[in-house]
Amino acid sequence: MRKQTKVVAVASAAALLAISASMTSFAATGWVEEDGTWYFYDKDGNRVEDEWKKSGDNWYWLDSEEGGAMAVDKLVEDSDDIYYVDSNGVMVRNTWVRIVNEEQDDDDDPAEYNYYYMQSSGKAYKAGDSSTTKFKTIDGKRYAFDSDGKMLYGWVSTDGSRLSAEDDWAQKQDMYYCGSWDDGAMKIGWQKIYVHDEQEDDDLEQWFYFKSNGKKEYNSDDEDVIKEKKINGRRYGFDERGVMVYEWTVASQATMASTSTWKYFSSPEDGARVTKGWFKVVAANEDNTFSNTIENLSKSNTFDYTNADDETEKWYYANGDGNIKAGEIAKIKGKYYAFHPDGWMLNGLVFMSVDKEGKINIYNDDYKDVDSDELDDIMDLNSSEAFDTNGNPYSLYYFGNDEDQDGAMKTGATTVTLDGESYNFLFSKTGGVEGKGRGLTGIDDNKYIYKFGKKLKAGSDDKYIVVKATGDTGTNRVEVMEVDKKDLRSEARPAGTNKDGDTVKYVGTIANFARKNDNSLYYYEDFFLLNTSGTIVKSKTAARDGDDWYFYVKDSVIKMYTNNKTLAKGSGENAGTIDSDFDSYWKDHYVFPVIGDNHKTTGDPEIDEAHFEINLYD
Repeated sequence: MRKQTKVVAVASAAALLAISASMTSFAATGWVEEDGTWYFYDKDGNRVEDEWKKSGDNWYWLDSEEGGAMAVDKLVEDSDDIYYVDSNGVMVRNTWVRIVNEEQDDDDDPAEYNYYYMQSSGKAYKAGDSSTTKFKTIDGKRYAFDSDGKMLYGWVSTDGSRLSAEDDWAQKQDMYYCGSWDDGAMKIGWQKIYVHDEQEDDDLEQWFYFKSNGKKEYNSDDEDVIKEKKINGRRYGFDERGVMVYEWTVASQATMASTSTWKYFSSPEDGARVTKGWFKVVAANEDNTFSNTIENLSKSNTFDYTNADDETEKWYYANGDGNIKAGEIAKIKGKYYAFHPDGWMLNGLVFMSVDKEGKINIYNDDYKDVDSDELDDIMDLNSSEAFDTNGNPYSLYYFGNDEDQDGAMKTGATTVTLDGESYNFLFSKTGGVEGKGRGLTGIDDNKYIYKFGKKLKAGSDDKYIVVKATGDTGTNRVEVMEVDKKDLRSEARPAGTNKDGDTVKYVGTIANFARKNDNSLYYYEDFFLLNTSGTIVKSKTAARDGDDWYFYVKDSVIKMYTNNKTLAKGSGENAGTIDSDFDSYWKDHYVFPVIGDNHKTTGDPEIDEAHFEINLYD
């Protein structure tokens, strides 16, 4: 506020003439001017001292310290009351008065002047004997005064004392702020104040908020690090000193390593409202963490230390209370997003499980953003055993390849590019957080086979691959596994020589076998031949693969895998053990090779052969 620097003369010329006239009429009594100084004599001719005398509408003080001379430019103490007389000696009323501070101290009391407010009675407003700070409204503003009538300024306690700006301001207690020494008005709302911050060992500008009663907001709960308050529709945090927190802040130091206890407030320059929605920042480190949160950040007591140490920015999402999404899939504005346990938004291909509440479990932290090499490793896993400890299946999920543009979960048929190579995926379109977006495993529409969402297909060099699949994409604990053709070829047995005199080696019908209850056998036709487009081969004769071996397929059953497409037996000196109709026999029968004495009969009299089980995927 703007106050007068010195009370101006208020005595009128008529008042002074009245004093002169009085002195002329009563030379021995009343006002007398002597050598330019006014005195007042009683009827006995004695000078009056320490009394107020009125002349016209004004009052004047006769000062005993000056031999009864009329006081000018001076504070007057009359009993317990304080007054001020101006340069004309007139008692001032209804105005501010400032007096040079004789006890000025740069540290404890930096005020150059002390301010007083003289009421209509002329008495300075004082706090009195009350132990509670009382404020007086003057010109629409509220001011506090001490017991001597001095206007209080800076930090003021509720008991009416001025607090030290050096350290008392940081106490966890109710207090007010009344501006600088030449202001003094009680502050409400947001105030940016210079304080000595012991946390930083420096003088800093900090934001504070003062309620409508003038008391500062601060955290009074010993169990919490901060107090949150909703102001004008936004949420803010305050520490135990009342300082508004900013950037990364923890609510409880006992669980600093958990993302759930951290909250992110915006920068200190804009009032640091709690960010509601998306924001991209570096995880908590020494440069972006509120100074009063913790003294030392390390891998053991904070989250996402690696990204923080690398100063890598990540996307986060906070709800209206400032709580950060972490370790879950969440639906936000109609789209699904996944959040790492450290709180940042996942992007790219992720190999994880999801429970019915949307909580995620990443199979391996290296698989939070899968590259082409890691995808190959994942494809080597046994899909029927890829479940977490709670029975939730692991699978691949895809959240786009540009975190700044999207990051939302992808569903349905999707093409994913990794390290310059494109892959086809199929992600579930149905279900809530527990099922939507999961890469499907199994046979799809008897046409394609998927594992963890990736469509299996032969490379251009392989031409064909063999895949075991035990059920469709809607079956629980489906097994999908690519068979190494080298293992098949290692089991090949000679069948004789063909008409060209070449030795024909072959592997018979590729299938799993098991015994029925009557001890006869049946087989599961769960091995399939896939081409370079990923299509299941339905029927094919002598389909040559990249190793120059040949597949024989009918009705999606791989009947035979041979090293030669010519199966007819030779004649004469080239006669062998291959039947003359062997090249057509496979179309209507299952072909079983013999392995020494380790065999099981089929029970089918038409097949005078034996078969064996091949352990293809140990």
